[in-house]
Amino acid sequence: MNTKRFVRGWTGIAAPLALATVALGLNATRLAAQAPAGGPPPMPATAANLAGKTAEQFYKKIDALKGIPAAEVHPAMEYITTALGVGCGYCHVPGKFDSDDKHEKNVARSMMKMTMALNNTVFDAKREITCYTCHRGAAKAASTLALAGDKVPTEPSAAEIFPALAVMTYSSIEPDMSPSKAPATVMAGPARPAKAEAPVTLPSVDDVFSKYEEALGGKAAIAKVTSLVHKGMAEMLVPAPPVPQGAPPPPPPAMGSVAAELDVKSPKGVVSVIFPGRGPQMMGFDGTIGWTNAPNREETGGELLIVKELGETVPALEFRKQHTNVKVDAMEKIGDRDVYRVVGTRKEGITTLDRIYFDAQTGLLARTYTTMQSVLGGFPEEMTYEDYRDVSGLKVPFTMRVVSAEGNRTYEWSQVDANAPVDDSKFTRPEPPPPPPARPAAD
Repeated sequence: MNTKRFVRGWTGIAAPLALATVALGLNATRLAAQAPAGGPPPMPATAANLAGKTAEQFYKKIDALKGIPAAEVHPAMEYITTALGVGCGYCHVPGKFDSDDKHEKNVARSMMKMTMALNNTVFDAKREITCYTCHRGAAKAASTLALAGDKVPTEPSAAEIFPALAVMTYSSIEPDMSPSKAPATVMAGPARPAKAEAPVTLPSVDDVFSKYEEALGGKAAIAKVTSLVHKGMAEMLVPAPPVPQGAPPPPPPAMGSVAAELDVKSPKGVVSVIFPGRGPQMMGFDGTIGWTNAPNREETGGELLIVKELGETVPALEFRKQHTNVKVDAMEKIGDRDVYRVVGTRKEGITTLDRIYFDAQTGLLARTYTTMQSVLGGFPEEMTYEDYRDVSGLKVPFTMRVVSAEGNRTYEWSQVDANAPVDDSKFTRPEPPPPPPARPAAD
């Protein structure tokens, strides 16, 4: 749930914070190793505690995800919430994440095993089938085409009719069923002439990044900026104010404008938004640890790589260092502007291809496209940079527009200050709430 580009680390805070705040509250139970009754409190799921352990070595009741790094469990759960459009409580008993009491949890295990088996046998061990392949943001995938104006039928799914499957391979599948072994498409009749296109001369990778650096203000201007403090508004999904205990539940989150702030002091960074009736909702990186305060927990796996981006002063400037096989592979259009597309494969985390786009005329970064990856799948996020202005000799985008599976949002900075003093304590993870008292052992 990576590159270290600035975009995903802080833009991805919007919908997760809004939904987590409403669904779980500010003192949400963290996904942690579950302690037995009467035993010591569970170990918190910090990067240090997870390091070097597999999922089943740290967490209890691990089934379908045995063998994956423990740090990848939470990103996988985050992916499921997006692919199915559900919260943690859909499969888990809040406060008892190791409990197998919910039918949905067992069905989810069956579905994970099914997709892994299909990928391992039919798709040459490549991840071609994911939760999203069928679910498309719905908790129950539709098995029948719905005509215009009709509702999707509500008959039980196969997973509800048949017992959970524990099949990890399909021995009866013929090897030639793999798409890679399928015969090539045969076109009847004479070959169709290829459409002639005027050749486009593309610049080199070094030329694109040199022009970007110059457009920003040059090496000297970039080096002079040691911190940036952004203040403004975020148009995003906003939860309703909390209601008193016993009152009717608040309405669901809706789009609105809230105060936002982003502080960067490389390699540290923190972004915060303020929802009505609630304290600041924050995501930060202190140079080592990535964290959120609602719920209060450390980020791990692919999510940690995302949060690291908070500490980058200039988006995408280090793309070449963080990727392999970097090349300029196309010229495209964003609106009426010509842009050069640069692609590269991530060095860290789960392998995937990232794309960034530079304005062919100005040289400035126009857009980034990436995916938050997990062992189960990934979801994309695209960010467009606009309204560059001079801040102490450095060009800074004052508008960022995000298109994401987690919800579209726009950040409008009214003020950006360079080299403003920022206390290091702002980047430190807040103290988590004390763990609940241990339950007495049964007689």
